[in-house]
Amino acid sequence: MIIKENPDEIISYLEDSSNFRNGKADKVFIPESEEEIVEILNYSSRKRIPVTVSGAGTGTVAGRIPEGGFVISMEKFDKIKAIEPERKKAILQAGVIINRFLSEIEKFNLFYPPFPTERNAFIGGNISTNASGEYSFKFGPTRKYIKKIRMVLTSGKIVEIERGKSFEKDGKIFIDGMEIPLPSYRTPPVKCTAGYYSKEGMDSIDLIIGSEGTLGVITEAEVNLIDALPQRFIIVIFFPDDKKILNLVRMIKKRKDLNVFSLEYFDNNSLEFLKKDFPGIPQNSFALYIEAESGIDKMEEWGKIAEEFGAIDVWVGEDEKNYQRLIDFRHRLPENINSYFKSIKSVKVSVDVAVPEEGFQVLYNFYREIMEKENLHMVLFGHIGENHLHFNMFPEDENERLKAYRIYEECIKKGLSLGGTVSAEHGIGKLKHRWLKMMYGEKGIREMAEIKKIFDPFCIIGLNNIFPKDILFI
Repeated sequence: MIIKENPDEIISYLEDSSNFRNGKADKVFIPESEEEIVEILNYSSRKRIPVTVSGAGTGTVAGRIPEGGFVISMEKFDKIKAIEPERKKAILQAGVIINRFLSEIEKFNLFYPPFPTERNAFIGGNISTNASGEYSFKFGPTRKYIKKIRMVLTSGKIVEIERGKSFEKDGKIFIDGMEIPLPSYRTPPVKCTAGYYSKEGMDSIDLIIGSEGTLGVITEAEVNLIDALPQRFIIVIFFPDDKKILNLVRMIKKRKDLNVFSLEYFDNNSLEFLKKDFPGIPQNSFALYIEAESGIDKMEEWGKIAEEFGAIDVWVGEDEKNYQRLIDFRHRLPENINSYFKSIKSVKVSVDVAVPEEGFQVLYNFYREIMEKENLHMVLFGHIGENHLHFNMFPEDENERLKAYRIYEECIKKGLSLGGTVSAEHGIGKLKHRWLKMMYGEKGIREMAEIKKIFDPFCIIGLNNIFPKDILFI
């Protein structure tokens, strides 16, 4: 086991993609076995030293950033222990990098559907946040593909939770002898990473998935795989305005024969961030980015659809070069946005709301009305196929910052009024306590804290993730 205490060695563990600046730690432990994790947790529990589990640092809500105490980095838990092509299963340690895992299973013509957009993430981090990815429109988030989890509790006990073995009954679930009352709230039936999962009849393993490192140290997982994907192509359809886009999206969702894997939206402001890299983008346009099964008949059908809905330009990526070019088109936007807000020395204010199908038109119109009314730099883009768009604001001074946070709160309230979630994919971490409380109420937050105490009676692990640590000591 490696132990780091020098501030220069620790500093890289005090950051992720959130720009959270309050990170501090006394030591970083890099264990290589469960026994070493047990040793760390036993000592920390006796001394009541906070412990934060550290993944790859790709998160956006400061979940892996400690505010004191110890860090357990999972970087040495990097073994793919088994790939079983016949069973379409794999067993891997929590620190396995997703991109490497995808490369390994590709040799067996297999695929892991919920791979995240950030492929340098660890599988353990993906499980902790119920991560979504490029193809979550078709395949859903991480939750659906986790068969089994091994986890070390702060008591030093190692538990193994397998899907299909235990389910909610009378408001309770059971994990390795622990009786756990579910929160009285229910997780909305949308793309959601807000708080502990709670649903009637739920599988017990689903409480662990999305728990953001607050219940224990995930060390290993068994995951479900599928056959390698069919040949695909990308089409980007540009429109002069957004009048027909939502109708087209609804039509695409109904057309299962089109076999769509990814369905993304770019408003005119977001496309401005891409024009330097892709100068052929039409002026003042809106766009849909679609990845779908390839084939002459299907591509001809997409051409007809684009014409029917009034497209002003169409880009197609079928050959490897153009396919990769359009993948870059999709990925370049968040990169350029992040570079922009750093250049203006500001912090973006990013709404991460998702709502049920029947509420999306209302939410979309709400966003667009704000953009037309308010004098503030804003962009709207993202996962329109999942009723989930990123609404980003870029305040440049204190007055604009106050305005942006007022708008943010209005958007959160609107999303909740439509039956949605305050966090569709980024989690709660240390940054969104207030909004989670708005979603589930004081009672829901306290019920989550009581669940945590069952797993972590010493109240040392993942403090300030999901809910404020103070509630644990009341």
